[in-house]
Amino acid sequence: MSLIDRNLYELTKVVFSRRYHFIEKPEELKGESGKKWDFDAIIENEHSEKFGVFIRDWKREISITQLRQLHKACTDIREIAGGIMVCNITTDFSKDYSEQFGIQLLSRGHLISKLRNQNFNY
Repeated sequence: MSLIDRNLYELTKVVFSRRYHFIEKPEELKGESGKKWDFDAIIENEHSEKFGVFIRDWKREISITQLRQLHKACTDIREIAGGIMVCNITTDFSKDYSEQFGIQLLSRGHLISKLRNQNFNY
C-alpha cells in the first residue's frame, strides 16, 4: 500500500514518531476551566514539551471552528505547550488563522512530501 493510500492518523504517527515521542490515544485531559479535552495524539519533544494533536481525516477543508477548539484546548491545559492540526485540505484563510494563534497546520500532502523527501519506504 502506498503512502497516498494510508489514513491520516497512520501518516501522522509515522512522521512524528521518527523524531519525537508519539503518544497514541491519550487520556482525556482536564483543563483549568474544568472542561475535559480529548486529543487524537500528543507529541513530546526532547525538552519534554507536549503538543496536542487533532487529526481530522475529512473529505473537506478544515474549519475555523476546529482550529479554535484546538487553540482553546491548548490554552486551557497548562502542560500542553501548543497545538498541531493535521487535515486533508487547508485554505489560505485557515493557514492565516492558525499562524495567528500559534497552531501548526499540516496537510496530508505535507506529510507525504516530508516522507518522500526522507526516502521513506512504507
